Order: sequence, then C-alpha cells, then structure tokens
Amino acid sequence: MKLSSLIATAGVALAGALLAAPQAASAAAAQVPGVPMGVQQVRSAVNEAQTVVSWRPTTFAARYRVKVLDGSATVASYVVPASQALVGGRFQVVVSTPNKCSTYRISVRAEDALGQGAQVAVTEKSLVPSVVTKARGFRGSDKTRATFEMSAPQWRGYLVASGGGAKADNLAAPSIEVTTQLQLVRIADGRVITSVSTTQAGWTTAKVSKIFTGLDAKRAYVLKVSTSNEWGSCAKQDGKILLPAAA
Repeated sequence: MKLSSLIATAGVALAGALLAAPQAASAAAAQVPGVPMGVQQVRSAVNEAQTVVSWRPTTFAARYRVKVLDGSATVASYVVPASQALVGGRFQVVVSTPNKCSTYRISVRAEDALGQGAQVAVTEKSLVPSVVTKARGFRGSDKTRATFEMSAPQWRGYLVASGGGAKADNLAAPSIEVTTQLQLVRIADGRVITSVSTTQAGWTTAKVSKIFTGLDAKRAYVLKVSTSNEWGSCAKQDGKILLPAAA
C-alpha cells in the first residue's frame, strides 16, 4: 500500500475515534440522577417536633441526602440509601423540625456513587401563626381617640392532632382559631394603658380593628401585637404599631 493511502486510512480512523469521544461523555452524563420528584412533607401526627418527608425513586440514584435548614443553620442531615424499602412506592424519612416558631427549608438531593446529582427543596412552616400584616395606627379629628387595624396572619399555623402531634387544618371546613393579643403602651413611661384580645376562627381575611379612647394627644403610644393558637405564641412573630403624638 502506498504511503498516501496509509495516511488517509489512519486519518479516517483517528476522526472516528474523535467523534466517538463526545458520545461516550454524553452517555456518562446521562447516568447522573436528576431532581427528585414528588417531594412532600407532612408534620408528624404523634410528635410535633418532627416532619415526615417522602419522594418518588430517582433513576440512577445510589442514595439521597436530606438536609433541614433553619435560616442558614443546618438543623439535621440524613442519608437514605437507594436500597431502603419503599413505603407506598415512595422513599420516606422522619426529620427533626424542633422549633415551633421556625420555618424550615428541607432539601432532598439524589446522588450517584460519586456524589453527583441534583436537589429540590420544600418549606415546612411554623406551628404557630405568623405576625399580622398591613398594620397601622391613626388618630381622627379627636386626637384623644386612636384606631389600630391590621390584617389577619397569612399563616395561621397547625392544629393539635389526636396523637399529640400536629395536623394541617381542613380548608374546606376550617376549625383553627387564632388569638390576637393587643397591649397599648405609653412610650414616655412604659405604662401599659390597656390590654385586650380578640379571637378569629378559620382562615379569615377579615381585619382586626380596635379603637382606644381617652388618650393623651401630646403623647406617643405603641401597640404591641402578639398572635397565638393551640401551640402558643412566639416572640419572633410579635409586632409593634407606633402611634405618634398629635401634631
């Protein structure tokens, strides 16, 4: 065979090898597990400090890494092997969500043997209600009279389950109750002028409104607002509404 023919044949073989390499890399990449699907979280009905997390099996996953975050702090981390028995066709793990006041971010990551993979996250809300919103205090023409109003908490929390844990309210027939405690304080001396409370049932969007009379027009006040349900209240969910002195 002539030298030119040998060079041409070698060139064709080399080109074939170069073309085959990207295909091999693509095939390897296809083995990396994707995002876990159908991730769900449910507060434990027997232990309010725990949450049951479940998801469907992910192709090519050797294990699953579940992490619980409270803000930027890691509360707990779990490794679930792909060999673990399924419950109703789903993987399941019970994670720690101990603080009734916290909203948790729970991530589930599917990994191959090399730790490659992808994750998805869900949110587990607090047991207690969130703070009231759209709050304001104002005086009318009578400067000794003030009106405070606010919207109900957007999140009203969980009910207490019969097993001692927590359960979500039935939105079709809600039974949850949220109490809003109002404490009017004179700023000058910190004296509590009056304290009142009101309770709302269900997932109402109605505003809470309260009128206070007999105030000093030349004094500023602050209304301290606390929300609670069967699980109690949390200082981090408390709010304050300022009423300036009349001009």
